Amino acid sequence: MNARCAIAAAMMGLCALMPAEAAPQASGPAWVAAWYSPPFPPTANLIYNDVRVFDHQTVRQVVRLEASGGRLRLRLTNELGLSSVKFGTVHIALSSPNGVTEAKTDHQVLFGGKPGGEIKLGEALISDPVDFKVNAHQLVAVSVYYPGRLAPSGHLVSLRISKAGDHSAEAVMPFTDITRAPSIVSGVEVEAPQPRNVLVAFGDSITEGACATPNWNQSWPQQLAVRLLQSRPHTNWTIINAGISGNRLLYDGAGQKALDRFDRDVLSLAGLKAIVLLEGINDIGAGSTVDTDTGPRSADDIIGAYKQLIARAHTRGIKIYGGTLLPYSGAVYFSAPGEAVRLAINSWIRTAGAFDGVVDFESVMRDPAAPSQLIGAYQCGDNLHPNDAGYAAMAGAVNLDLVTGSGRKPRH
Repeated sequence: MNARCAIAAAMMGLCALMPAEAAPQASGPAWVAAWYSPPFPPTANLIYNDVRVFDHQTVRQVVRLEASGGRLRLRLTNELGLSSVKFGTVHIALSSPNGVTEAKTDHQVLFGGKPGGEIKLGEALISDPVDFKVNAHQLVAVSVYYPGRLAPSGHLVSLRISKAGDHSAEAVMPFTDITRAPSIVSGVEVEAPQPRNVLVAFGDSITEGACATPNWNQSWPQQLAVRLLQSRPHTNWTIINAGISGNRLLYDGAGQKALDRFDRDVLSLAGLKAIVLLEGINDIGAGSTVDTDTGPRSADDIIGAYKQLIARAHTRGIKIYGGTLLPYSGAVYFSAPGEAVRLAINSWIRTAGAFDGVVDFESVMRDPAAPSQLIGAYQCGDNLHPNDAGYAAMAGAVNLDLVTGSGRKPRH
């Protein structure tokens, strides 16, 4: 081989070792996640006004869509159910916060060209697209009729249900408000005019929005979505809330553990580009109580789970940002050993460089006079969950340039 050929061969080898440049994002309409609710297994009635069984009834849920588009499609879940789910007619319409729909916007949703269907055990079902123009942060009511007696699995949310036998889709149909019941509606995608970037907030009740004013969309991801929509450089981003109250990284309980649900609830979402992970406080707290069989969780246990999620995100080319764990002194499961674990984890999040960046929620939520506690004005009284003002502070702690990739990763 002459010198010129040797140089050419060496250059070809070098090129083979270099990562290929990402293909430019295609233009034109694209499906994007606009709302998501992680599937949940069947549970017993836990509080007053819980409902677990529907009997020839219409069930209505109001969701806030996080992206604009001209068409939409629904995702129904039976992934964690106990039997197949038969459902009747499904309707969508623009809605007020209390579930009263605008009759002129009512559309029937079809599944394989039919006005109803069956979801086999362990599966999800995607609807046919519906021509339905929506703007970001508009409220949409999804009404599902159950033609028989059924106890479906689904995320526990506030719903409205009709009396037995009434399956009219009209806005005037009388409904009863239900504090918590399972919804098989687990996702809404919209066809946006141009591709959009999706940021998923992945975590537990502090991400889902426990203690926020009901039906006011005041969780930190929803308040962050408002910030993004109002910030001109970042308006092409959509926030999806994939939190489950009580969820843990390492053990099932309130839903599947984070390690098991990560692919479905995060990596599968259309348009995904980045993740903010805020989870681990329930692993610490549950491990400190005497009535648990999971044992105490060490910092290494939780950091090991973080490393797995980071590796799985990076394998897909997705950025993942670590949220520091909030103070919890005074919470029902607080312990001094657990506090030491929390502090060690937060130190690792800030200094290890394993995440693509850090969202330092703790720094804006801890009481300067008592750093192991939440600021009183930012919490709802249980010393664990923020209130609306606290969630606003958390949303304000997110560096928009960082999580949207328009700024450089800060040094720690």
